[in-house]
Amino acid sequence: MNIQFTFLMCLLFFHGISTADESSFKVKSTIRSEGYLQYGEARSNDELPNYLVSNTLLSTPAMNLLSGSLNVSKNNWKAEISGVTGTYAEENLAHEQGILKHIGSLWSAYQIDEQTEILAGIYPSHIGLESPSGFDCINPSRSIVADNSPYYQSGIRIRHQVDNQTYTLHLLNGWQQSTIDSKGILPAIGYDYGGVSDNLQYVCAGFIGSTIDDSTYGVRLYQHIGATYKASSDVMISASIDIGTQKQKETIKWMMAPLLMMQWKLHAQWNLNGRLEYYHDPDFMIANAIQGITGFGYSFGLDYMPLDMAKCRIEYRNIREGIMSEVKILHHILECIFNVSSLHS
Repeated sequence: MNIQFTFLMCLLFFHGISTADESSFKVKSTIRSEGYLQYGEARSNDELPNYLVSNTLLSTPAMNLLSGSLNVSKNNWKAEISGVTGTYAEENLAHEQGILKHIGSLWSAYQIDEQTEILAGIYPSHIGLESPSGFDCINPSRSIVADNSPYYQSGIRIRHQVDNQTYTLHLLNGWQQSTIDSKGILPAIGYDYGGVSDNLQYVCAGFIGSTIDDSTYGVRLYQHIGATYKASSDVMISASIDIGTQKQKETIKWMMAPLLMMQWKLHAQWNLNGRLEYYHDPDFMIANAIQGITGFGYSFGLDYMPLDMAKCRIEYRNIREGIMSEVKILHHILECIFNVSSLHS
């Protein structure tokens, strides 16, 4: 807790500084804090399986994500840097080196014209409907497929927008990797196409590239298709399917993961949410499970927002590893999230 406390004090000090010259640029600083307490049954008495990286500890209060970010913009230029800590960072960024274990984003972007932008650095992943921040997600916990696909990536992004449609090409440094090394991992390519039509928002995103420095491992092909539909002003439904394949040694491995999420706004301060998910990775192509995983899960929860910047969430979650097997993972979570932003110009 000493490291997290020191980090929080630095963020609060950083957040309170406002020295921007009004005639030069705009600065926005944001602090996010997500504490949680959850109980349940799992193979281990104190944490969830290794293939889950968000809200992982059981039976003890913990910080899932504590982050601070600074955004700067001037004319056609903008940039962002953010630092992260908490159990999410400990699990999901463990493979990074040095200070990169605590870097959530570090990028700069240039707006070439009204339709085209180029960005370089560490930035959020283009794959999936969920982010590390619980404030931005329909459900308090992350789905299995979200925890086993990139939350962030590094490289160069070229984005072009035409009307309500967006075309993007990513030149990436591997599969969720910030560290640049000389291990021989070939650069990867990412792409996504998305748009908005009436109450429907849709995206088609993919990844093609190497993921490990081993000649017996082939190129990973990964495809995500997702959509979010606002059925009314109070009901939102998100659905996606992810499919991937990769040669690993002498075996062609593959995975598949359909996902359905829903949010129902009961009141200005109250939301109901739910999720159905299936994750099939029998030969552990991606999931960190020795025997692979075929799991079906569901969850339902209730959100309360006393303030625009605060959210309290409670959720019950059930995951069956193997459709006909006994319940292996069962937990409920109480999460409190605070999101404070300040804009200086």
